[in-house]
Amino acid sequence: MRLTLRDFTPADEAEVLRLFAACDDWFQAATGHPSGPGDVQGLFYALPEGAAFEQKHLLVAEAEGMIGFVDLVVDHPEPGHASIGFFLVPGDLRRWGIGSEMVRALRERFPEVTRVQAGLSDFEPGVEFLRAMGFVLNGQRAVLELAPRFEGR
Repeated sequence: MRLTLRDFTPADEAEVLRLFAACDDWFQAATGHPSGPGDVQGLFYALPEGAAFEQKHLLVAEAEGMIGFVDLVVDHPEPGHASIGFFLVPGDLRRWGIGSEMVRALRERFPEVTRVQAGLSDFEPGVEFLRAMGFVLNGQRAVLELAPRFEGR
């Protein structure tokens, strides 16, 4: 499977809403309620403290259709770092390597990122995913150190 990550566009909203509905287990664990239309609009304004709007990337994962979504802030909390709000993969597509492909695609798109952090929730499949990707759990955060990448590597 060759997955691509591209920027979210307003034309994607209906499909993203369907994807969010297929990930209601995560929304219930993370927010205490099912997903809804306000969750898509709210993503544009949800920034970690100290981040600027220009650092925010809402990314759609595609491979024969939309199969995932990433909420990402680059150069946060400092240059070369990235903060992930969430990775979403529908329940029926989990454990098929889609998350690993999303991480690979992120590394290709943002080669300057050497450290990634994600918040932890009580959503056990998400915690297990982060562990499988090599994130180290540290309190309420998971951190992944990446080797610097250079041209040709």
